[in-house]
Amino acid sequence: MIVQKKNKFLLNSSYWLLAIGCWLAASCQKEIKVKLPDAKQKICVDGRIEPGMPPYVILTHNMPYFGPTDINALQQMFVHDAVVTISNGSTTVTLIEYCTQSLPDSILPIVAAFTGVDTASLKNFNYCLYTTFNNAVWGTAGTTYNLTVDVEGKHLTASTSILTPIPLDRLWTKYYKTNTAGDSLGFVQAHLTDPTVAGNAYRWLAMRKGRDQSFVAPTGSANDDKFFNGQSFDFEYSRGVAPGSNLPEDSYDSGEYGWFKQGDTVIVKFCTIDRASFDFFRGEDVALSSQGNPFAAPSSVPANIYPRTDALGLWCGYGTSLDTVIFK
Repeated sequence: MIVQKKNKFLLNSSYWLLAIGCWLAASCQKEIKVKLPDAKQKICVDGRIEPGMPPYVILTHNMPYFGPTDINALQQMFVHDAVVTISNGSTTVTLIEYCTQSLPDSILPIVAAFTGVDTASLKNFNYCLYTTFNNAVWGTAGTTYNLTVDVEGKHLTASTSILTPIPLDRLWTKYYKTNTAGDSLGFVQAHLTDPTVAGNAYRWLAMRKGRDQSFVAPTGSANDDKFFNGQSFDFEYSRGVAPGSNLPEDSYDSGEYGWFKQGDTVIVKFCTIDRASFDFFRGEDVALSSQGNPFAAPSSVPANIYPRTDALGLWCGYGTSLDTVIFK
């Protein structure tokens, strides 16, 4: 009898403690409204040059974090009527603005390979970029290229170099599993001999012949030789997925996301890049990997466009070497 009374007392006490806890939790709730400061409007620069190719520069405005993302708002991001010049030290050329909806369909695959945007999107959405057909300032290894942008009262400058390409020693394939149809899935393997000079940085991109319209970089595509300077070693990469891709194998539920498949012919673009480009791509990876994580420290992607108070983005030179491997 004493035990039953004691248990009843403990049970009643627990109810009271639970009720008090709920009351305290409810009484401590308070709606907090945070007014975010308006972001300063900046010019976003996405520019690239590589051997044997014309330079291209895409100019857009940045957008508020909670701003509209409908097609009209995105279309209004593009910056028009800028004076964009490229100089290689001996020749200076003013780039011309082209928008995809004014180009013939036959040109769109070339623009897709340039920008990484698929032809369907280029045809339906009016992408605009600045470039030139004057091959006097097309990419040459060992050359430094200076970029200037004058628009909306701003004067922006940037500089990049196309470094001497450091090719991969060899490529091969390695399978790890099969999909539901019985096709083997794997990664591309590579061997690199890094020069003894410290500070080399690289970026890896790949394209499946007949499947991808441009070279795609996987997560972690940029690396420097901080931990492998002067060494010769093997490494591997998964398959990158183009942003907004609607290919069946690019669905997370497909079982093929990030994998190459038996029958794929893969063209690898291995690029030497300068330090500023490496810092940008590494910062971009960190920012993308922390999306949706409330505990991640906020980070900004370092730009090489100046002044940084007026601009964001990257003007990048690629020292490219190409190689092909087949998943047999």
